[in-house]
Amino acid sequence: MKRLLPLLLLLPGPAFAVDHPRTYLLSINGLPVKGTGSVKAFSIDTWGVEFNSVCRIPTGWRITAGSSATPNGELAGEGSQGATWFNERGPKALHAFVLVTLYAPVQRTDVKTADRSGLVPATFKGFATVETDDGEKRFPLTFRNITLTPAVACPHR
Repeated sequence: MKRLLPLLLLLPGPAFAVDHPRTYLLSINGLPVKGTGSVKAFSIDTWGVEFNSVCRIPTGWRITAGSSATPNGELAGEGSQGATWFNERGPKALHAFVLVTLYAPVQRTDVKTADRSGLVPATFKGFATVETDDGEKRFPLTFRNITLTPAVACPHR
């Protein structure tokens, strides 16, 4: 048994499982749409997210995705005109449309560093711009508006 112990320590198991990095298809849902309101744009700041591919661009939209040499990045979109804006909470066009890799579990809120001198941002934090009968309004988007589905590539069309 003494000879096998070093080998057993090398075997993967719950104590040794590495859960990141992991690759996912990202969806945006739970948009703040009520009545005659329509989402005309969104912008989500990210932390610890690598953008691998924009799998699909919704018709009539411009999508930008990327990050810098640091862990921060952005996923943003803007509809070209009212007919292309989203008037439902979970539009199909925003389902599994970006392939990302996360390097840590999703951090739901900003967290102060151990020495309290700085902040580690939430993994996903942004806003949706909604056109309403009363004009344009901005509503927050958070981890609650993001669905991550394990994947290795964009879905086939």
